[in-house]
Amino acid sequence: MDQSQKKSKPRWRRWLKRILISIVILFFVLVFGVLPYLMAVLTTGAKTRGPDRLLTETPATLGAEFKDVEFQTSDGVRISAWLLPSRGKRATIIYSHGLFRSRRELLSRAVDLWNRGFGALLYDSRNHGESGTARVTLGYNERLDAEAAVRFLREETRSDDRIVLFGISMGAAAALLAAAETEEVAAVISDSAFLSFRDTTDHHIRVFLKLPAFPLANEVRFFIEWRAEIDGEKLDMIDAVRRLGSRPALFIAGANDRRMPPDIARKLFAASASTKSDMQIVEGAETAIHGHAYQADREAYINRVAEFLQSALN
Repeated sequence: MDQSQKKSKPRWRRWLKRILISIVILFFVLVFGVLPYLMAVLTTGAKTRGPDRLLTETPATLGAEFKDVEFQTSDGVRISAWLLPSRGKRATIIYSHGLFRSRRELLSRAVDLWNRGFGALLYDSRNHGESGTARVTLGYNERLDAEAAVRFLREETRSDDRIVLFGISMGAAAALLAAAETEEVAAVISDSAFLSFRDTTDHHIRVFLKLPAFPLANEVRFFIEWRAEIDGEKLDMIDAVRRLGSRPALFIAGANDRRMPPDIARKLFAASASTKSDMQIVEGAETAIHGHAYQADREAYINRVAEFLQSALN
């Protein structure tokens, strides 16, 4: 074997080593740099998803009277909503939908409860539906949307109805945080809330990406906090429930929900100081879809909510 042949083999190995090292570096950059940043961009820029934008139902479609209304949050975001007047119960429920959804997510259950006498104010959260643009913050600034809805009822419509906040998923977080800051709120209904910012990011990384929470979840939190300009430690639902004091809350969860498992509802219920607080874990195959406790057993769901409201507002 001549000298040129002897030298070609080490050179080939050196190039292979460089390529493998480059691939490994690229992998780590993509997984631990680009991926968490893109996840943060998707979250903080969340809008109503395509299928929901195609929906055209209004309260009138379901036989309810309503009017289109608008109001503004304390940080200047325009909120678009539907107002359904109360009929006999002297209570109005403010509905806060989940991430990537719109007010139509809660329309059917709002009309079900309207048929039982409860008023409704269904709104599109910031950056969703027909409301104004803003960075999405997983419930922290969205609490300002719910607080603006309370002010609208009191100051614009001059309503003296008792006010209940009803939220699902991100909307449940917004409802709990808003109620903790707003004495005007008499009770809260929390459907499929998360426990905390840290807990939900860790959980989603483990369950859906099948990866250890550290360090990916830490990076996702960093980028979300940076883009949304929030302190993620304030997205703590246990703390929010404690700040409700003696005001009651109903905690709902789907038995098979992998995103927000029922143990979260149990922990939130345990944190409540009110003797009128309650919890409902809904069984059924439909609950494998996040936030589908209502779809799993519509009649039982509405009956339980109505019973809670009767007790909470009595």
